[in-house]
Amino acid sequence: MRLFYSGISKRKLAMIVLLYGLALLVTGCGVSAPRQTSVSDATGARALDEALGVTGAPYVLGARGPDEFDCSGLITWAYKKALRSDAIFRVGNQQTTDASMQDLWRHNVIPLLPADMRPGDIVFITSDSNMITHGGLFTGWVDDNEFEFVNASSYHGQVAIDIWPVDGLKREQWFVGAGRLKVVY
Repeated sequence: MRLFYSGISKRKLAMIVLLYGLALLVTGCGVSAPRQTSVSDATGARALDEALGVTGAPYVLGARGPDEFDCSGLITWAYKKALRSDAIFRVGNQQTTDASMQDLWRHNVIPLLPADMRPGDIVFITSDSNMITHGGLFTGWVDDNEFEFVNASSYHGQVAIDIWPVDGLKREQWFVGAGRLKVVY
């Protein structure tokens, strides 16, 4: 059998392929992402109940609970409590116990149309067109253009229930979308 690269021996070609494969593994390019499945409506409702149970807890940037929260900390804490498991999130190709709002948006939800949001689904809000800056758990609809959600709010300084428009700005931020949490299994 004649090789396509006629100037390279089989041994050298095998070494090149091996080194290329190792490079893929080291950089993570050849690693598959953890398998994920969406949570049930019942799990979403349990997570929502957990989040509502800490309404009034102080907002602290970077806090992950159980007594202080930031927005992603509230969401991840509530879902870990509801599922009684810790390493349920994905960041890039890694399974992890925590995720930022951006990581939740990029790796951990099935996108939803607003009309398909159910209690416990994650809502994503931003003040920056390049990344997600805020979010919370959907509680219900107020009217055709406004929904209610629980969030750890720097504006309120605590875990609070807010009303947010689907269209337009509020406090210089806008609704980006919603998603149903996908957990690693």
